[in-house]
Amino acid sequence: MSNYQGPATLVAGDSEIEVEATLSASLSGAVRQWGGSVQTSEAGEDFYAALDSADVKIRFPDGQEGTVVATHTAIGSGRLRVSGTGAIPF
Repeated sequence: MSNYQGPATLVAGDSEIEVEATLSASLSGAVRQWGGSVQTSEAGEDFYAALDSADVKIRFPDGQEGTVVATHTAIGSGRLRVSGTGAIPF
């Protein structure tokens, strides 16, 4: 199991939002899964627009990226729950 906790950038279209990410990866049978949550202190329209974007990525300080799908948010909290797709980028 892999974990990541630290800074990241949520990229949705032309918007880039700095976030603190808490992510983990696990192996369920032969399937690797990853996801967790991202948090920002500056939750604005761009942050919530990420929920509607078809192409949302999370970029890590080392330049690696992964595609995520927003699965839940508490409006106004600055927290977004994400599920990763594809290879684990951390």
